[in-house]
Amino acid sequence: MNKFSTFLWRTAFWLVYKVGYNAKFYGRDNFPETGPVIVVPNHLSNNDPPIVGYALPRHVHFMAKQELFVNPISKFICTWLGAFPLNRGAIDKVAIRHALGLLKDNKVLGIFAEGSRQKPGKLGKFHDGAASLALRTGIGITPVAVIGTHEIKRNQVAVIIGKTIPVKKAKPTVEAIKEVNDTVKSAIQHMIDNYHAGTVEETLWK
Repeated sequence: MNKFSTFLWRTAFWLVYKVGYNAKFYGRDNFPETGPVIVVPNHLSNNDPPIVGYALPRHVHFMAKQELFVNPISKFICTWLGAFPLNRGAIDKVAIRHALGLLKDNKVLGIFAEGSRQKPGKLGKFHDGAASLALRTGIGITPVAVIGTHEIKRNQVAVIIGKTIPVKKAKPTVEAIKEVNDTVKSAIQHMIDNYHAGTVEETLWK
């Protein structure tokens, strides 16, 4: 994506989320400046991909459900922002190859491990995709907590970027995937709990 396109969408999301809703963003200094990264946020609404994309200091390529690429308008927006389709009803080898290619090129890959939007209050079941890719490549996962986007209201929205969780390259067995998912899920829940308790440790990005 060229600098002008990046400027356009970042400006648009700044107007919507920062100016419009006064969203708070924490932990930008936690994010790796270079190299491949797998980002795993929790998922509450359709606002999550753009607000997480705006919060991160590097451009993120989200794995998105295939249905978003049927409508010409949503397909254009998703493609413009660097997202790519995933067939959630089967093992999508094309999407997996594309994801591995992005990581090989030192890009940032975004995956909503819960798969679909969840009700606030409790994280949903994490699917295997993000953990499996992390184990296959040995690339760490950066957990991201998204808060308040389900019923988006001014002064009640926040994104917290956690510290990257290292993952050793290994065979993605059921046990290994569960261990990675449990660790990432726990980190996201911890950030959400800290936010509601008023004890967020990460630096606020203004």
